[in-house]
Amino acid sequence: MQQTAAEKRPAGHWQEREHSRGRLVQRVLDLYPASSQAKTEWAGLAWFIRLVRRASRQGRAYERSSYYICSYTNADAAMLAAAIRGHWGIENRVHWEKDVTLKEDGNGIRKGQAPENLSLLKSIALNMARKCGFHSMKDAITALANKITLMAKYIRT
Repeated sequence: MQQTAAEKRPAGHWQEREHSRGRLVQRVLDLYPASSQAKTEWAGLAWFIRLVRRASRQGRAYERSSYYICSYTNADAAMLAAAIRGHWGIENRVHWEKDVTLKEDGNGIRKGQAPENLSLLKSIALNMARKCGFHSMKDAITALANKITLMAKYIRT
């Protein structure tokens, strides 16, 4: 099915530039209405989203494009950009901590309920560390290593 000219143009556009952690990042989000054909195949589909990230790290430029779908009919480009950033914030704060700091992917436990149980325990530890004011698991581990009395104090609060 051929797209019309209106379907090729974004219905919404958002962009920002940010200097963070030694790199300049430009994010550009374009919001496209879902075609009538796509809506018949995906019930509730309203939008297609393209997010392009251009940045330079250590003098090397890179560009990454990500694509999303959305069913929220009252969406605008700025709101969706904030939602996507929020999602990646969760990825960075939770999954990265569990994968890198707590070495979840390399633990070797693969049988039965053990992987889920260990992941749950790591999530509990991460949440407790955050509730106690630690900004990272590395900080919590450093502060609490071999300090059972102090850990117990945090658990009771």
